Order: sequence, then C-alpha cells, then structure tokens
Amino acid sequence: MMIIEATGKTIEEAIESGLKELGKDISEVETEVLVQPSSGILGFGKKEAKVRLTVIEKQVEEVPVEAIQVEEVSVEVKPVELDGEEARNDAEEIAADAKEFLNTILEKMGISAVIEKMIKADRITLHIHGDDLGVLIGKHGQTLDALQYIINLKANKGKENRFFIMLDVENYRARREETLKNLAHRLASRVKRNRNKVVLEPMNGFERKIIHVALQDTEHVRTESEGQDPYRHVVIYYQ
Repeated sequence: MMIIEATGKTIEEAIESGLKELGKDISEVETEVLVQPSSGILGFGKKEAKVRLTVIEKQVEEVPVEAIQVEEVSVEVKPVELDGEEARNDAEEIAADAKEFLNTILEKMGISAVIEKMIKADRITLHIHGDDLGVLIGKHGQTLDALQYIINLKANKGKENRFFIMLDVENYRARREETLKNLAHRLASRVKRNRNKVVLEPMNGFERKIIHVALQDTEHVRTESEGQDPYRHVVIYYQ
C-alpha cells in the first residue's frame, strides 16, 4: 500500500500535487485532510493545506451494509411555529433586532448593502444584497455561517420564543445546495463504478445533510458522517 502526504495553498491544490507525485487519478486513491489551510492574521500563523493520499489496492474489502445515517442539523434555537399573535410579534421583534445588528456589523466592516427580511413558518431569513459581497461568504460559506451563528445568539438572547435566523447573500444558499447535490451524484457514480469509498472535504451539518438526503435513495451507495468538528465530513461507501 502506497501512502504519501502533500501540501498546497488549498485542499484541492494539495490533492492535485499528491496525485501528480503518485501518477494516479482521484478515483484510485483515498484522501484524508490532515491540516486545513489558514491565512492567519496579517501573515502570521499562515498554514498550507496538508492531505494524505492512500493508493487503493485492487482487492477492496467489502464494507458492511448499514442503514443510511442522515445527519440532523444542530441549531442553537428551538423552532417556533407562527401560531398566534404573540408568536408573530416575537418573530417581527427578533427579525428587526437581527437586521439592526447585522446592519451595524456591515457598517463596521465598511460594507454597503441592503438587507431584506423574510418571515416564514419557523424561520427568519435575512437576504443581503449588494456589490462585491464575496467577503461575507468566505470559502464554501464559512464566513457566512460564522456570521449567522453570531446573529442567532444576539437576536434570540433572552427571548422566550426563539426563531432560527438564516443569512443569505445574493441567493448563495440555493446555488451552494445545487452544487452539493450535483457533486453528490457525480461522486456516487464514481463510487459505484470503482466500488470504493470517496471522502469529501469537511462541511458543516447543514451541508452534510444535503449530501445525505441527495443520496438516500441511490442504489448501491450509503453515506456516513465521520470525524469531529470542524473536520467532520461525509464518506460515500459502496454497498
């Protein structure tokens, strides 16, 4: 069994570097993320991505068949249905507080944007519109998720009825979901073709659930979430 470690500015670059060194295709190796890339602060503490590539032997041990495990999204707030005037008033108040707090953050960041609030069922959504808002999204939405977490804590603090607040930037959430669904089906086809597992890069619980749900009815594959946060990831197995 051949195993190497490779580095790069991003996880994708590290994997590509390792594949070139091995002379292999991505379908012929198993990948494991050892170190997440970090830009550090003012150039200090900068880290390159580091991955381990293991060449898959032709005789692959069969993986026991297990039920698909769908990861539940963990949120800090308990959903509340908008039944009754009190709940609706609470939702309006929380949405207004969240919008005001978000506006303050954006102003301090020097970002000019328009925030549109939407209240539906048990969720409040704040849509952020403007130019050059990529800085609010970050790599694979990591910055947006962190900002969303802070907004939820602040706006729901001390409230009896709490509502989950989702942040979205120029419809990023829908685009990301579609990207992940396409990725899931493409990798599932590879797993069935090569009869070996594929390890995806670390994702948050919301994105892992998208992968699980997308493949839950796909024959001959199963998905599992493995590892610990912030490196928890989805593995697609052949069965």
